[in-house]
Amino acid sequence: MAANSSTGAIRSLSGIVQAEPRPGMVELGPGYLDRALLPGGLIRRWAAAAVDYWGAGALAYGADAGPLELRAYLAARVSGGEPGVCGPANVLTTGGTSQALDQLAVRLCRDGRVLLTEALTYDLGREIFAARGVQTIAVPGPVDDLDIGQFRYHAALAARRTGQAPAFYLIPTFHNPTGRVIPAERRREILELAHEAGAMIIEDLAYAELGYDPAPPPPPLWRLTPDPDLVISLYSCAKSVAPGLRIGWLVSGERLAAELAADPVRLSGGGPNHFTAMAVAAGCVTGELDGHVRMVREELRRRRDTLVTALVLPDGFTMRRPAGGYFAWIELPGNVEDQSLLAEAERRGTSFAPGRRFGGSARGARVCFAACGPEELSRGAARLSAACRSAAAPS
Repeated sequence: MAANSSTGAIRSLSGIVQAEPRPGMVELGPGYLDRALLPGGLIRRWAAAAVDYWGAGALAYGADAGPLELRAYLAARVSGGEPGVCGPANVLTTGGTSQALDQLAVRLCRDGRVLLTEALTYDLGREIFAARGVQTIAVPGPVDDLDIGQFRYHAALAARRTGQAPAFYLIPTFHNPTGRVIPAERRREILELAHEAGAMIIEDLAYAELGYDPAPPPPPLWRLTPDPDLVISLYSCAKSVAPGLRIGWLVSGERLAAELAADPVRLSGGGPNHFTAMAVAAGCVTGELDGHVRMVREELRRRRDTLVTALVLPDGFTMRRPAGGYFAWIELPGNVEDQSLLAEAERRGTSFAPGRRFGGSARGARVCFAACGPEELSRGAARLSAACRSAAAPS
């Protein structure tokens, strides 16, 4: 492993970063990337290269849709180089997935549209929509799939109540919190339903670049739909490069991408985080960005395997080996509550994210393997295994 971290003394991070690990605690709850994998040296080179390549243009107000050279590179990257699939007019840079969700939430609220989500979903994503006044409905369904019948029922109900077609917020690839992947046939069914209902799909692909098994996941929804304006797919540099860059991108039809690029915030200030976008563009030009993402993917594969091997769970607890992303999902037996298990785990020096954060009926624990090195993961897994045994023991 060779992360390109900065050298020299590091000042105190108190008040600088969102959260610091608690002393003595193996933190398996937050969905962060291990600081050892953050490319400090690469970012320094890319920032300097951006000024060298584009001069004052790297420091000006950026193009409303984001830098053309970066959008062209990202379009080729997500289409696998296949001609005619995606071009720069289909791509919009964003200030990360959260900023993109916020922009879309404003749009949905303006139009009076209801948002339908999976039964379990990214909790803060749901809160972004709710904070903007969007009515959000968690559609009942299994942990590892979508119930198309329930989505059809709730889509029709929302349309009758509001007079507007709803939107769907989905995480089909390396789901947060469960890590599951929706199969291709189910993806086609949800696209058919969206087309019938006139619904817009917001496809969160924050973890899509982080697949660890030889077989790739099914194509994203934007690759499967005949109507490119039906789907808005969100990608992010936060999970595979560094969250502090606050750079991501979306893919959609040319018409819808142009409408989003004409948002008044962009017209006022240009594309978000322009200098950072130019630094990332420099990393694309040099080829170092792809090399770094490959390194992160290999490191996280090793950590996934470490966690899966080290977790020895008692009867009644089940865990699927995730094919990608940051998270493993542990389903709990009926006699174990997530909050009581969390208290026992923290007493032993480790943590996780309780399942009910992501859906009221969830019975599970989300375990992140991205934030810790292999040795620390092994310690945390041993402590969590012991906590599960203790929680399952007859009182």
